[in-house]
Amino acid sequence: MQKHHAALSSYHFQRAKTQGIIKVLNEGSYVMAEYSERTGTVKWQRVVLATQKEMIERWLGQHYPVQAATPVPAPAPVETRRPKARSAAAK
Repeated sequence: MQKHHAALSSYHFQRAKTQGIIKVLNEGSYVMAEYSERTGTVKWQRVVLATQKEMIERWLGQHYPVQAATPVPAPAPVETRRPKARSAAAK
């Protein structure tokens, strides 16, 4: 168990400016991977040991679970106004 904590302690996780993206950074602040909260996928950008990769992916899934897509509200129906009928007196 100590090995797992030591491996995770050499990485830190940071939310990106893009909503739903978590960056995985190493001790030198190099971006190692990006995790999408929308899809649950990890895109690795640098080489990492397979054991560390599995552990980081599992940790990300536990701490940043996949978010259900928020439904876009339907636009409110637009009221169309009918022109008022002219009264006989106005003619």
